[in-house]
Amino acid sequence: MQAAVNRHHQRTLEALFAHPLQHGIRSSRVEALLRCLGAEVSELPDHRLRLRLPAGQETWIPSGPTPHQRELDAQAVMRVRQFLRQAGIGPDQPRAEGPSPRGDQSLRLVLVLNHRHTDVFRLDGEAVEHAVLRPHGLWGSDQNLSHRHERDQAGQRAPLDHDYLARISAAIASADAVLLLGHGRGNSDMRQLLLRHLETHHRVLIDRIVAIETVDDSALGEAGLLALARLHFGNLPHRQPLAIPGQERQHDAVG
Repeated sequence: MQAAVNRHHQRTLEALFAHPLQHGIRSSRVEALLRCLGAEVSELPDHRLRLRLPAGQETWIPSGPTPHQRELDAQAVMRVRQFLRQAGIGPDQPRAEGPSPRGDQSLRLVLVLNHRHTDVFRLDGEAVEHAVLRPHGLWGSDQNLSHRHERDQAGQRAPLDHDYLARISAAIASADAVLLLGHGRGNSDMRQLLLRHLETHHRVLIDRIVAIETVDDSALGEAGLLALARLHFGNLPHRQPLAIPGQERQHDAVG
């Protein structure tokens, strides 16, 4: 398989094939890499994700409830490495594009997603800006969409808010690299709904997503968000107060 990958996914491939064996590889980065390569990703019991490539190869990676449990151990790294080799994928995979003209100062987004709103943190040079995307209709109401009987309308499941998904997709299209944050399972997980939307309508944007992390957004502050961004994006500007253009500066609360 010779599908091209961007520089962020290339780093993940190099880490998976590194000698000596590299530790601390996060399942969120492996999931994003495999989605870029066209894999189907589905949830399994006991905090695992099943990865299935178009040619039929399958494996699984951990997606545990704590950050440590979302790192691949040596056995998992070797299993994923063999899985990729069988599919003809290696660290010399073709690059999708040349290096960003701004290098590590490329435009990066951190998206904290749920059904009621999406916090968009734009990291560009020394600036950190915050905006909020909000849905309309049922998704913008106070109803808890994680419970099926509250999602129903006249006996039918509430329809997807395609306008909301399209506006999030447009934000992703404006960036060089994107980190998705959120929580939940199945249709209560806004990340998964967005990824299915991208796979159907904007397949080219999948490769811009460098990792898909599970977080408690009610407890995630500015420092925690920027630490996650640094983990996945590498070099970042010094910590700056989050700002919404035209509004007073925001402080540590996110989501």
